[in-house]
Amino acid sequence: MKTKRNFTAVLLSTVLAISLSSCDTNSNKATVNPTISTGIYVLNQGKFQKSNASLTYYNLLDSVVTSDIFTTKNNRGLGDTGQDMLKYGSKIYIAVYESSLIEVMNATTGISEKSIPMLNSSGQPSSPRSLASYNGKIFISLYDGHVAQLDTTTLLVEKTVAVGSNPEGIVVSNNKIYVANSGGMAAKADSTISVIDPTTFTVTNKIKVVIDPIVLKADAYGNVYVISFGNYGSIPYTLQCIQTASTPEQVNVIPGLHPYNMTINGDDLYMYSYSYDANWSVINKSYAIYDVRTEKIVNSNFIASTAIAKTPYSIDVNPVTKDIYIGETDYSNTGKMYVFGQNGTLKFTFPTGVNPTKIIFLTK
Repeated sequence: MKTKRNFTAVLLSTVLAISLSSCDTNSNKATVNPTISTGIYVLNQGKFQKSNASLTYYNLLDSVVTSDIFTTKNNRGLGDTGQDMLKYGSKIYIAVYESSLIEVMNATTGISEKSIPMLNSSGQPSSPRSLASYNGKIFISLYDGHVAQLDTTTLLVEKTVAVGSNPEGIVVSNNKIYVANSGGMAAKADSTISVIDPTTFTVTNKIKVVIDPIVLKADAYGNVYVISFGNYGSIPYTLQCIQTASTPEQVNVIPGLHPYNMTINGDDLYMYSYSYDANWSVINKSYAIYDVRTEKIVNSNFIASTAIAKTPYSIDVNPVTKDIYIGETDYSNTGKMYVFGQNGTLKFTFPTGVNPTKIIFLTK
């Protein structure tokens, strides 16, 4: 999901020389021009600088998979490196990092309504990373050190504001915008979260966290959860909680948890963790649930460590069924989506594109 992840993907695909293709355990059907109804979109990041980002559509009513519905509906590809995806109203907004654009798509038809180039004041690509929404606006973290405000009616970028170096995750909580400044491509990693007032669109505060903050998620209690990637050595991946209602905002490190990615549904924070051995093979995979209300781990292994065959790459929860969706990658070939019930039982799988990174659920 991040630039580091893009570069890791390039490294691993070279080091491992992976040649096996990911396949689906189900006999999913395919269709030429599907009708979009109750189903899910999967944003596939693709391989960095290969222009093979794609959008898989899975129909939950009949289990039909469309491997690249964006191309099917628009007769062109999505671009290079699909980074994040957000549904707001009737539209879906897709951040395409290396192509430096925001793709705006009708959620129920799959038809593109506008491709918005993301350029800085000098006309250079500013590379969108993550998306958040609030009061009719889409907020976009840009890897050149800014956040942009996009109006959802006019589909025009209205404002930008400078934040920190190489901003990543962005969320809205307690009527404020929070963006993680990673410093991922800087000489020195950043360790701050910028706070933006959405009314004035100015930075009002910077919050100190563990270095290299990447992933941000907000709960229903005014807290923002942060995963910092550390320094890949003496400082490990670290989960933190920012209490946004405090004055000043208070940051608490949650001990014993070192997730790579997470999502929040209700009071449950779902996360996965892993590490690499000397041969760049993924080891020590684990999948935990943390209760954000009680501030306790309620399940340290909601699925087995062996449940995902390769590397977990995304995690989302269906808001209606509460099924947990975990995307799998080998960084080179088509991926797979695993779907688990709340009891941890595998319900079904289906194939995706390369590096499945985000899901949007179309529900009624």
